[in-house]
Amino acid sequence: MSINRKASVPTLGELRPVISAIAALADAFPALPGPVEIGRVVTRHTVALGISVDLHTTFADFEAWRTALGVDIAGVEHMPLATVQTLKAYGTFNGVPVVVTAYGPVYALAQAA
Repeated sequence: MSINRKASVPTLGELRPVISAIAALADAFPALPGPVEIGRVVTRHTVALGISVDLHTTFADFEAWRTALGVDIAGVEHMPLATVQTLKAYGTFNGVPVVVTAYGPVYALAQAA
């Protein structure tokens, strides 16, 4: 027996708050690096429509996003591996959830400080 489930795709109307938040971010912080993605994001508490930022640049770019979102440094998740580490911050902007993830080599975190 097969179950045919159709994935829920948000409408533009449902995405309006997210699109507005990105526009407000661009106005308030035009130098923040991209890319940003609009869609479902996994936060610490739920899955919701929001903004996802994946940075494969520098941890300084992550710090710029963390500061812009007002995320306390104590709220940043640090996931070190042998040669790569990941930083993740959960925030909101204009009521929209934002998840920022940065990837980089282990030595790069010390250079960003």
